[in-house]
Amino acid sequence: MQIIHSAEGETVERSTLEIFEGGQVWARGLTGSEGSQDFNVLLVQFAAGARTVMHRHGSDQLLYVIAGIGKVGDTSGENVISAGDSVVIPANTDHWHGAHDTGSPMSHISVTAAGSETILS
Repeated sequence: MQIIHSAEGETVERSTLEIFEGGQVWARGLTGSEGSQDFNVLLVQFAAGARTVMHRHGSDQLLYVIAGIGKVGDTSGENVISAGDSVVIPANTDHWHGAHDTGSPMSHISVTAAGSETILS
């Protein structure tokens, strides 16, 4: 068993990564230094206006919004999401998510399978 205390770990600005656009984005891994052999878990914080570009993952992705108002979209359209909402995105589905044009920052937890590849669309 591994306990990761809130004072451990580091939140890192990731705004310059190719997957993000429109503003500042920070992320923090939630599985600690040992990680997990089964899943990747990140806390991702989007400043107002920030979002991902269209992308897909090699596994299903679960997003759980913990604060703010955001949006999630795919080739069929977009939806507003807010604290307490969860989104399940099937593997290999082109999608994007973030605070986008809501005027509010948004934070979510992202869960994917360990080893899942992220591909920009």
